[in-house]
Amino acid sequence: MTEQENKPEMPTISSAVKNIAHTAAKSYSKLSSPMTNLPQRSHTPIPISTNILIVGGAYAGIAALRALQINLSSRIPKDGNKISITLVEPKDGLLNILGISRSIVSTQFAQTQYIPFNKLDHIRFNSIISDDVSKQHYDSSWFTQAGDAYENQLQLNFIHGRITSLDLQSAEYTLNNSTTETGKIEFDYVIMASGRDRNWPTTPLANTQQQFLDEVGRAKSQIEQANIISIIGAGAVGTEIAGDIKTAYPDKTVNLIHPHEHFPPEPLSLEFKTMVQDSIERSGVNIYLNTRIEKVLDDNNNLLTTSQKVIESDLNFHCCSKHNNTLFLSPQLQDYIVNGQVNTNDYLQLTNPNTHLTQENFFVVGDLVNFPIIKSAGWAMYMGRQVANNITSLIFDATLVEPMPDLSSMPYGMVIVGGNEEIISELSGDVQLNHEGYKKEYLDYCIGKVRATLDV
Repeated sequence: MTEQENKPEMPTISSAVKNIAHTAAKSYSKLSSPMTNLPQRSHTPIPISTNILIVGGAYAGIAALRALQINLSSRIPKDGNKISITLVEPKDGLLNILGISRSIVSTQFAQTQYIPFNKLDHIRFNSIISDDVSKQHYDSSWFTQAGDAYENQLQLNFIHGRITSLDLQSAEYTLNNSTTETGKIEFDYVIMASGRDRNWPTTPLANTQQQFLDEVGRAKSQIEQANIISIIGAGAVGTEIAGDIKTAYPDKTVNLIHPHEHFPPEPLSLEFKTMVQDSIERSGVNIYLNTRIEKVLDDNNNLLTTSQKVIESDLNFHCCSKHNNTLFLSPQLQDYIVNGQVNTNDYLQLTNPNTHLTQENFFVVGDLVNFPIIKSAGWAMYMGRQVANNITSLIFDATLVEPMPDLSSMPYGMVIVGGNEEIISELSGDVQLNHEGYKKEYLDYCIGKVRATLDV
């Protein structure tokens, strides 16, 4: 997929907090008393009181969590009360969505793209609530040990499930394998980092590493059994899936179908789009431009276009739609959504687009936000760290410290993998093929860069 570059230089989490001042707390004493006597493991939903709730554990959520760990522990008085952070995420690890297109053609590569939380640096929990009772979940490697950093300052909880309802002061959740039992979470601050979903396989259903490997393994088997594979939608996702499949299986027919004259659809230069198309064409992918699919024919996987032409196909990947995960917002908060995106102010606080009423303790980050940017992992991590800095300052100094940068002066940019593993990039109007720096980063589809940025 893409790693957008039209953002300020992204500091690592550790470097971003080196100069935090140890000033006297102004709002710390007003925090609610979190539940620090939770069981280490619970296989059923239980009620929780927490100071900070993080909804979603992908790039933005983990960036926020890691920055909060560092920020808060440096400012909590030695004899002060713990601050509780609760992460709610259906997956039990960090999945590098950037690497999905390569994962579905290489099981070995896929193993590097889903990292369980207990294999990440610095992410350990005091309490885990999950209805996964398999033997590998959860041994001692998942939990905080005596002498660990942050042990005396923070209470870190992980709920292996999903939020079903969220309002300004509380949320409800279910665990992965049950939709009937629910638990309630009360909080002081919330970071909504639930991201967006696309069609399978771009958004896997897996909740564990093994489930992920099984899932992409099935996709690989389907590809191997098909002679003609069609990708519908030539955004960054569809383009990279087409290129990776054709590179891995050069003898197969691969179609890339797009409803417009150029791709990808992001607001980038014609030079960039032409270079992407040229790379895909040279790899042997068949490109159908200005072509819309009316339906998949019932008796097979052939595709009927709106002009009534039939495109033969054995296997189809629909990469033409996405939706932000906002349905769990309470009815009164649905008014804060504009064209499917959540409206915020420059500090990423939830803000009503009509009344301009701001919910000061409710933050929104990542793909969800209503800003004129190309959504990317880089921006998600940037916002997660930014919100962590602001929440820390609100707790101890009663003030906000970091707004979003001036987006009007930032040019758009993108890096995309074309055919034959070629790297096409545009940054500040500079379009390049196989930029040496990006070639190195995309050997592992940026998972090394992501982990370094997150400090995990």
